[in-house]
Amino acid sequence: METRMRMIRFLPALLCAGCAAATDAPASETYRALGQEPGWTVTIHGGRIDYAGNYGDKHISVARPDPRPSFNGRRYVTPRLIVEVTYTRCNDGMSGRGFAHQVLVTADGETYRGCGGERRPQWDM
Repeated sequence: METRMRMIRFLPALLCAGCAAATDAPASETYRALGQEPGWTVTIHGGRIDYAGNYGDKHISVARPDPRPSFNGRRYVTPRLIVEVTYTRCNDGMSGRGFAHQVLVTADGETYRGCGGERRPQWDM
């Protein structure tokens, strides 16, 4: 019973052993995401997050906060912009192109779904 209790106590640490490495994207890397209806893009680069929404009619540019770990991903939170990256397969709704991540963006209270990260042509539909 004692061994079982010790295992239960350390289970959260074991489950998240690689979380810090997986969720902390270096500020020097460029990350891109996109979505449809209405068309939007997000670029995380050089200490900034740039959002272009409504087919380019709306622009938000904010300082890049440190990412927060989220369930199977990471989350960037600012007063005007929230970007949630989930490490799971995603296919663009218009083109069917495959990407490494699902992305949820909330810009000034409006939420949009899309894909981001590395292109995965083998997942194209």
